[in-house]
Amino acid sequence: MDLMSRMQEFMASQLERLSGELAMKYDVPAEEFSDDVDAFLRETYGPAVEAATAICQRERPVVLFIGREDCAVCQRCEPVLARFLQDHEELDLVKLDYAKPEGLLYHMIQHDAKGMLPMIAIIFRGGIRKLFTGECSSPEVYERHYRDLPSEGCQNIYAL
Repeated sequence: MDLMSRMQEFMASQLERLSGELAMKYDVPAEEFSDDVDAFLRETYGPAVEAATAICQRERPVVLFIGREDCAVCQRCEPVLARFLQDHEELDLVKLDYAKPEGLLYHMIQHDAKGMLPMIAIIFRGGIRKLFTGECSSPEVYERHYRDLPSEGCQNIYAL
């Protein structure tokens, strides 16, 4: 699953959906709204696009954590994830707050207006290798999934 492709698909689907809704409401062709809807989407999701672009440009693998300060599950997951990361200096942690504009990256990845926090993803060179949502796994679970990455056909990320 490619992060940039997921974002582009999300933006295209939102453009089509919102333009279509406005066209139905005002009984005019959807094309008449495309530029305005596109500008709205770029403004709304711009910080999330910037965050994703920065993640994709990293040479090292990234653990993306999207959560909220007031989310009990997120709060329980943070120390568990920190224990896993202690043993993996080759991983960069990118932590985003779901309540802030860059946190909309959650929906761009999930393609869903609803969902469960936190989202934890292992991303390497723009590819989403593993994705966890709404759960707090143990460091051993993260370790097992992380070790399975080379056998899934991705490059050997341990060589970094």
